[in-house]
Amino acid sequence: MRRRLFAFATLAVLMLSATLSRPAPASSALDSRSGFDSPASMKAWLNLTDDQVAKLRPVIDTRITSMDAAIDKAESSDKPDVLGFVQQYGEIKKQFDAGVAAILTPDQLKQWGQFKAALEKDLVAQGAHKQLLKLQPALKLTDDQVTKLVAPMVTATQGKVDVLQKLAASGRIGLRDKLQAKKSMEAVNDAFVKAMSAVCSPDQVS
Repeated sequence: MRRRLFAFATLAVLMLSATLSRPAPASSALDSRSGFDSPASMKAWLNLTDDQVAKLRPVIDTRITSMDAAIDKAESSDKPDVLGFVQQYGEIKKQFDAGVAAILTPDQLKQWGQFKAALEKDLVAQGAHKQLLKLQPALKLTDDQVTKLVAPMVTATQGKVDVLQKLAASGRIGLRDKLQAKKSMEAVNDAFVKAMSAVCSPDQVS
């Protein structure tokens, strides 16, 4: 059960890592909705000029197309290439960030970074709670146990997101990077299992 638990959680976190910067579609029909990285949203948050918005559209469109293709490929595979996805995600993110940096002013970039950090915190919390709800039937968790495990799951999810994003930012992923990431993931998993042991029965944790 423990192995299946963390295989599921790692894939979920992998998708969450991409979703943190997955923009909303930039079509005029959807620009009015509150979507992360949509032209309309960025214009409102960062006080962009019309010229900046026009320049951002193709950058965002490219990001959407590339990220959707990568996520769809990972989700449709019985055995997703986790490291391959992480590396591809890192390349897409690097190109997108460079495109945005060439358009925004330094002050706008700083504000955008602060907003993304706050959004990531919220998304991680939501993702952690959803993971627990999906695991509740399999592990036969009570509602009280789920409540007590939310904080440890948030910590574990954020830890895995940090590991995957650091790995993605490294560019070319070598053996040393893989081993370090594996070691970090195992440390996160061990910490969560310890937290689970304090809340759950031995049968639920084993």
